[in-house]
Formats: sequence, structure tokens, C-alpha cells
Amino acid sequence: MALSVRIFIFMMGTILFIMIFELVRRKKFREELSIVWLLIGFGLIFSSFADRIIDPLARRMGISYPPALVFVIISFLLVLALLYFSIVVSDLKGKNKELSQKIALMEYKLSKLYQEKEKQTGSNL
Repeated sequence: MALSVRIFIFMMGTILFIMIFELVRRKKFREELSIVWLLIGFGLIFSSFADRIIDPLARRMGISYPPALVFVIISFLLVLALLYFSIVVSDLKGKNKELSQKIALMEYKLSKLYQEKEKQTGSNL
């Protein structure tokens, strides 16, 4: 890989890492979700030097085209990221349902209180 490409990939990873870190620091991005993005930024930084590791590893594994190993690794990591975000969405869906039920119960209780108050004020007249 050419040095200019390595520098570009390294800079992109560094910029992503710093942006995510700054968003978390300013409380614009939640810490739980930022971990995945920080790892992606670190992965970009690492990938600028990865060909020195991937090529020999692919040869040892019997893979004749080293970029194929990179695609397998990236695919696996994307599946893990999708699984993580699916868990987060599922958790938020459960919390949303619970909050909706609590709001409905509070509205029901509030309407009962209004009805009781109207009955009391109506009987006092």
C-alpha cells in the first residue's frame, strides 16, 4: 500500500476517533453507543498498517487473495455491530412500551380524579 494511502486512512481514523470523543465529551452522543464508533475509528487507524499483518495471515490460512480475508473480517464485524444495535433498539422498544403503559395508566387515574371532582362539585351546588 502506498504511503499516501496509509497516511490518508490513518488521518480518517484519527478524525473519526476525535469527532466521536468530542461528541461524547459535549454530551451529544451516549457513551454506550460511542464505544462501537470509537472501535471503528481505532480500526481505521489500525487498518492503515493492517496489510503487513493480513498478507502473512492470509497466506498461513491458505487464502490466495488477502483482501478476501479483509472482507470476511469486516463482514463479521458488521454482523456484530448489527447485533449490538439490534439489542439497543430492542431494549429501547421495551422501555418505550413500558413508558406508554405508565402514561396510559396515569391518564386513566387523572380522568377518574376529574370525574370524582366533578361529582363532588356538582353535589355541592
